[in-house]
Amino acid sequence: MSLTDFSDFVAHSIQHFEEGLIRAGFTEGDKGWKGYVEHPTGPTLVAISLPAYFPFKPPQVVPVHRESVPWSWHRELNGALCLVAEDDHEDLWWREASVFLEHVRAWFESSDDGWRGDRPDLDLERYFHSSQDERLYLYGDLDEYRGAFVRFVQTPNNVMTLKSKGPRPAKAAKRDRFGFVADLGGIDVPPRNWDDLLARIDVALNLEKKIRAFSVEILVLTYKRGDHEGTIVVEVWPTTDGRIEVRRLRSGADTRIARSARSGPHSAELSTRSVAVVGLGALGSFLADMLVRAGVGKLTLIDDDVVMPGNLIRHLVGPKGVGQPKVDAVQSHIISKHRLAADQVDARRQNALASHVALDAIKDHDLVINATADFAVTALLHAAATALNRHVLSTALQNNGNTFRIDVLPPLVGGAPIPESATPENAQNSDYYDAGCGGPISPTTPHAVVETAAATVRHAVGLLLGEPVHLSGEVRHLTRRSGATE
Repeated sequence: MSLTDFSDFVAHSIQHFEEGLIRAGFTEGDKGWKGYVEHPTGPTLVAISLPAYFPFKPPQVVPVHRESVPWSWHRELNGALCLVAEDDHEDLWWREASVFLEHVRAWFESSDDGWRGDRPDLDLERYFHSSQDERLYLYGDLDEYRGAFVRFVQTPNNVMTLKSKGPRPAKAAKRDRFGFVADLGGIDVPPRNWDDLLARIDVALNLEKKIRAFSVEILVLTYKRGDHEGTIVVEVWPTTDGRIEVRRLRSGADTRIARSARSGPHSAELSTRSVAVVGLGALGSFLADMLVRAGVGKLTLIDDDVVMPGNLIRHLVGPKGVGQPKVDAVQSHIISKHRLAADQVDARRQNALASHVALDAIKDHDLVINATADFAVTALLHAAATALNRHVLSTALQNNGNTFRIDVLPPLVGGAPIPESATPENAQNSDYYDAGCGGPISPTTPHAVVETAAATVRHAVGLLLGEPVHLSGEVRHLTRRSGATE
């Protein structure tokens, strides 16, 4: 598509949509296209306007008489109907006026029905204008702070952190800000101003007086929508005309639940699982990190090598790890990065070829992952797992990073061992060598390491949850256009 084609596409989309509105009986005015939308309780006059980014953003619909339509979680602060959720942007379906108007009609029908079966989106922030304060306000577990005066203090990276209870003292640090944690209860219709908030806050607290005296300038407001609880942090201050202004602040929870909420649907179950990673080179280091991100509760790292400068381009750890044992460097990095308890990651500087190391790792963990790419270690772990009636996962990059191979050893019941993987025709040999007694340096790319680690974690999670991705494993040639799996 050329720039001319792009411009024609936008122009045609606008013209086509407006022609559809005309056919539906809408007329153009200075504030958009006006017309009636029929629904069970009667027609509603609305104004439809096209945003600057149409057709990539949907049209806006506002009732001409704004109070004629009930306020709800499905209206924006300016009164517009909330018509398109963030997860409903596929195919730009709103370009067709008839389809869009049917969607608007369905909105009114749901509104007439009281939004039964509504999903509990916690988006109260949409109903307050944003503050000019661009700092991030963080709070931890609020249970101990409910109904209490609190202090936010400045922390690194332009962050304000809720640190302690207590009212504003006579002499306070200029950077500190003081507030109160209040509960709004269950909310059917979102509040949009101070009067709406005050109607839900215990008047005995006399917060309005404290706000007018500038002893309270931040409110941390908890609320419920259905069975789900949300929190919003707002800034409050008295205006010269006697009102109290409310503006939302950029805020977020800094709790264990908040930090793990995006780990995936199985993170809680994985928190009870233990995994040992044998080999903390590039692949093993990213494996360890991704396992923690997925929610695995206990990790053991096994390796007897140290971090070298040449490792860093493909390794998880940075320059501060050079000279450290790989297990210590990765342990320190993961604990610090994910704020884990020290006993959640165990670092063992051990030789994986020692039989007792292999046997103990398999017996003491729910899963052992071999990331050494060492045939002898793989054979040892395979034999040990077979003897103990267990399974290990072995992962490696082959053919200079053009192929990855993941084996379930021994294969699960019904699975057959994966044949040796063939070398792709376009695989390249290495032209890089280390000094001394060593082999060539693999030209495996960092992104191939990360891709292999991600695929391995997918197999690991499947085994840990009893839902294996494959009974035997997987071989994939990364250089094939089809990305086919053998």
